[in-house]
Amino acid sequence: MAGGSHGESCLVTEANFNECGGFGHRSNTDPDLCFTMAAMSSSIDRRVRLRPELVSFGRAVGLPSILSASLGLACSVSPEPDNPFVSGGTVAEPTSSAGTVVPDGSSGGSTMALDGSGSSAAATAGDGPKLDVASQDVGTPGQEFCNFVDILFVIDNSLSMDEYQLALALAWPSFVDEMWANLPAGTDLHVGMTTTAFYNGSCSEFYFNCQTTASDSAILSRYITPDMGTTAGNGEQGRLFEWQGQRYFSATVGDDSTAFKDWFSGAAVAAGETGCSFEMMSAAAGYAFHPANAMANEGFLRDEGAVLVVVVLTDEPDKSPEGAMTYYDMIVDAKAGCGGDQCVIVTGLVNQCIEGVNNGLWQFFNLFPGFTGTGSIEEPLDYAQVVGSALAEVIGETCDQIPPAG
Repeated sequence: MAGGSHGESCLVTEANFNECGGFGHRSNTDPDLCFTMAAMSSSIDRRVRLRPELVSFGRAVGLPSILSASLGLACSVSPEPDNPFVSGGTVAEPTSSAGTVVPDGSSGGSTMALDGSGSSAAATAGDGPKLDVASQDVGTPGQEFCNFVDILFVIDNSLSMDEYQLALALAWPSFVDEMWANLPAGTDLHVGMTTTAFYNGSCSEFYFNCQTTASDSAILSRYITPDMGTTAGNGEQGRLFEWQGQRYFSATVGDDSTAFKDWFSGAAVAAGETGCSFEMMSAAAGYAFHPANAMANEGFLRDEGAVLVVVVLTDEPDKSPEGAMTYYDMIVDAKAGCGGDQCVIVTGLVNQCIEGVNNGLWQFFNLFPGFTGTGSIEEPLDYAQVVGSALAEVIGETCDQIPPAG
């Protein structure tokens, strides 16, 4: 159902939500609208059994807004949900994780085992979560701040991810508010997302002790890079996910942020669970900036004068087969004019097992000086920290150190 097709009633409000009977019921208010809300409600009801704290919050305060954003139904400014991961006005400390990566002593030619357990060149061993990068030497004292901030979300769209996508959608509006508070007025922001799929077809896969049970050949057969061919799937192979006719959304700090909040909250939920279960997180982050995707992703990335933020959302270990350094190089090459990895911040809400086995995603994170640590995808309170005030402060501090474009 297209936005605006029902006039005033196309905005999902508390009133028409209740008139439709709430979850899973219909009335004579607007049959199409009620049917659409009932379909979404049925999906959300399933999450009650998995994570009741997420949905109980949505029922109480945020569900009409999230339905409106994720279904693209809002005709006017919709109410924003409060941050569901803040309790009593304080944010709990995240289950953050940072540690060592086993270096292989090489650069540019390192590889990892196809099960994600190999090694690669890494950042300094023993580093903890880097929540403050103000000490990094980017530019010279007294220069102006950055012009731009580009935020790329890598969202796992395989089965089991819908509850986590909803949690991210709920956390996003508060994160935007924090960026508005930490970035200079006039800073130009882009937000976009890609998914973890590199294959369209049969994708049954399992993992045990944070290691995939799939063979190397099975992984490679489900890894089609965009320079080899296209899967044609929305948001696959590093292409930006198209939502409401846009591959990314722009906003300016200081302007009204409602549309910026609504667009990404809707996109995050729309990613869905139809993607291949051979999740390729670091490959998706890298190939988003590969020349093969230059046309699909045109306009999203700014090089000079811009902070790039990469946020990963996944509940499984990475199966990207080319090695963490390969994907790191793709990103650094795209940011060469700004200063390479000094202009990049990486973080994620992930399965915390990846550190213990030195999974490829953990290696990828640790290659960047601007790695701010990770939070647990299973812990709602971690969302407010990883995608919240701490990250917004790091973005603001990094922006202060990057000279403007031109």
